[in-house]
Parts: sequence; C-alpha cells; structure tokens
Amino acid sequence: MRKAIYIILFLSILIPAVIYGIKWVNFRLTHVISNAAFVESDKFVKVAFKRVGGRIEKLFKEEGDYVHVGEPIAKLDDEDYRVKLEGIIHEISSVKEKLQALQIKKEKIKRKIEVSLEILSIKREQISHNVRALQINVEQLEKDYQRYKNLFKKGVIPRRKYEDIETKLMSLREKLYANELLFSEIDRERKKLLAEYQTVKELEKEINALEEKLKALYARKKDVENLLNYTLLRSPVDGYIVKKFFSEGELVAQGQYVYAIYDPSESYILVLLDERKLEGVKVGNKVRIKIDAYPDKEYEGVVKEIGKAAAAKFAIIPRDITAGEFTKVSQRIPIKVEITKGDKSILKLGMGAEVIIEKK
Repeated sequence: MRKAIYIILFLSILIPAVIYGIKWVNFRLTHVISNAAFVESDKFVKVAFKRVGGRIEKLFKEEGDYVHVGEPIAKLDDEDYRVKLEGIIHEISSVKEKLQALQIKKEKIKRKIEVSLEILSIKREQISHNVRALQINVEQLEKDYQRYKNLFKKGVIPRRKYEDIETKLMSLREKLYANELLFSEIDRERKKLLAEYQTVKELEKEINALEEKLKALYARKKDVENLLNYTLLRSPVDGYIVKKFFSEGELVAQGQYVYAIYDPSESYILVLLDERKLEGVKVGNKVRIKIDAYPDKEYEGVVKEIGKAAAAKFAIIPRDITAGEFTKVSQRIPIKVEITKGDKSILKLGMGAEVIIEKK
C-alpha cells in the first residue's frame, strides 16, 4: 500500500515535470531569446552649427526639454558677420552709383556722337545738292563762255561782255571748288566723331567690369547672409534634448556638436543576435519585449530588418583576420525590431531590454 502511494507521488511530480520540460524544449525550439537588446531611434541626431563658429551667445534649451523641428535652440554672437554684411552692402551701393554715373556718361557721349553724325549727314546731303546745282551751272556757263569767246574773236561782242562771262565762270568754279572742299571737312569731322566711339567702348569695358564686380558682391552678400542665418541653430527634428555639450559664452567650432536630440516616437529595439540563433528568424516575426527599466510594462513588436553584416564589421578597430584566427568568436547580427505595442514616450535611448522572437 505504502509502495503504491510512493509511486503515485512520484508520478504526480514526474508527469508535470515532463510536461513542463516538453513545453520548455518546444518553446526553445520555436523562439529565440536574447538580452543583447537596446533602445535605439531613427531620430537621434547630434546638432552642430553649419559653416560657422564662434562664441555661444544663447542656449535656448536644457537637457530634457522637448523641441519641435525648426525651433531655435542656440545662437552664436553674430556681430562680425553683421559688420561684414554692412561693409558689402555699402560697397554694393558705391559700385551701383559709379556704374550709374558711367552709364549716364556713356549714353550722353553716344547720343552726342549720334546727333553730330546725323547733322553731318544732313550737311553732306545739302552740300551734295549744292555741288550738283553748281556743276550744272558751271557746265552751262562753260558752253556760254565758249560761245562768247568765239563771238569775241569774230568781233561780234565787245571785250567787256566776254570778260564778264569769263569772270562769272571763274567765280562759279571757285564756289564749286569751295563746296567740294566741304566734303573733306565733313569727312574729317566724321572721323573725329567715330574716334570718339573708342571712348564709348572704354566706358563699356568699365561698365562690364563693374557689373561683374556687382555680381560677385551680390554673391558674397548672399553667402554672408547665409552665414548670418547659420548663427541661429534650429532643431532638425522633433524630440527631446538628451545632451548639451556646451554652455553659454564658450567657443564652438563649426561642426562641433552642441546638442543631441532624441525622438522616442521613432524608437525601436536593436537586437545583437548571436549568429547561431539566427535560423528561423525572419522579417515579420512577432517579438515580445521586456524593458529592463520597466519590467511591469508590456511591449510587443515585429522584426523589421535583419542586418546583412555582423556588428563587428563596423567596430572602430575591426578584427584582423588576414593572418588567420585560432579562437573562433561567435558573431552578432544586428536586427531591428519595430515596437508595435507599448508606451514609447517613457523609453530612453540606450536602455537595455530582453526580447523573445518567434521563429518561422
């Protein structure tokens, strides 16, 4: 009787243990467990001043403050940039005044030359008309002169009448010659005016040089305005200030980090999974998450991405395997787990976690 009782007690202990053991083994076969898991975020950024450096005039945010994208978070002393911008603006104004004066001068000279050339053209046309009329008169008078000359030789007309027409012809020829000389005078004047076009060309060269200088000044002005804008540092993302690297009054160089910003709404779990446990882990697998700091909080997720390279490949000093290795080290593959259930707002960057990943 006593023996039967012992057997019953033994079986009552053994059967649950076997059942538990079977469940435990089955769980291990269908799930992967890892405590090499950490809270990370797609929106964790270190913010620095772009292209500018100097003394920090104002820090608008403290660690723990929430910031919105585009919100000012820090300000550099911008006095040097403002002085430089004022100097460029003054130089632009001076160049524009000089440019305007040269353009007026050029147009004035050009207009004067054009008007003078037009007047000379009219004069030349008038002289041409006079010369043609005088030539006709001379030709006609020469005929009369020959006729009077013959009549004088024959004694038909008196000498006085012959000499009068001869004098008239000479006078008309002199007048024609004088008018023809005016052509040369007009041509000389025209050459002088055309030579003055060289002054216009020189002015145009000066104007072009000033226009190029003005373009360069406007480009410099735009660049300094950009630098001036860069002295006000704005948040590139929504999130919390998790680190402040400088204090007001300190000097900061361009590119040096001023703040680190973290957005918990974009949090995910980074699992560094032992390569020997990778079998059966696929994108879309469900994941149970236990955050070390909040053991009573429930979190769930799904495998979003499986790394294509071991984490050791991205170490600052990667392993040197060129000479061969005699100690085999199990590598860890980074796996990104998207959090689908749970309060992300309380998660802190870098928190530890344990994950249970269902296998497929």
